[in-house]
Amino acid sequence: MSWRDTYIKQSFRTRRAAGGLLVFIALPITLIWLRFGLPLAWEFDDLLFVLGGPGLLLTGLWAAFPQASPQIRMIIGDEIVKIYVGQAEHIVKLCDLQQITKTRPLTSKSDRLAFETADGSVVFDVIQLTHEADDILNLISIRLEGQGRHLHQVRTDVLGAPSGIWTVAQGNPFERDA
Repeated sequence: MSWRDTYIKQSFRTRRAAGGLLVFIALPITLIWLRFGLPLAWEFDDLLFVLGGPGLLLTGLWAAFPQASPQIRMIIGDEIVKIYVGQAEHIVKLCDLQQITKTRPLTSKSDRLAFETADGSVVFDVIQLTHEADDILNLISIRLEGQGRHLHQVRTDVLGAPSGIWTVAQGNPFERDA
């Protein structure tokens, strides 16, 4: 991999923000419970009630400072696109790329990209990444321009609406059709 490659990985922004909010809420609750609840705790059940505040605080700290490495990663290079989902690695060669399909399943909040090659297809969910699906398509199109090709969005017959399918076309993407 070279210095020109684009690294896309799973973002923990939402988790960190939620953890920070939980710490912000749990810290005063913990201090109040420890000040007024701990001296009155005579039985085991009372002690469990008092430990709820520190439990929330520890959960917020755990969420605010994740220790796990990103499970979803993507590396866009000049020749290949590497997709890592957990331990699985998928390699899509840009010279073999035929089309990319962008869909959003009915029950999903994120987009799904399907890379079609002569060897088969690779489906990749774009969820909580540092780049959106449109940014990924633009980055791949830029890499294809170095090879004299580009991504061209297919339009439907119904008033020319975008279809969500990008095919790989030869030539300059900014040439006008005569």
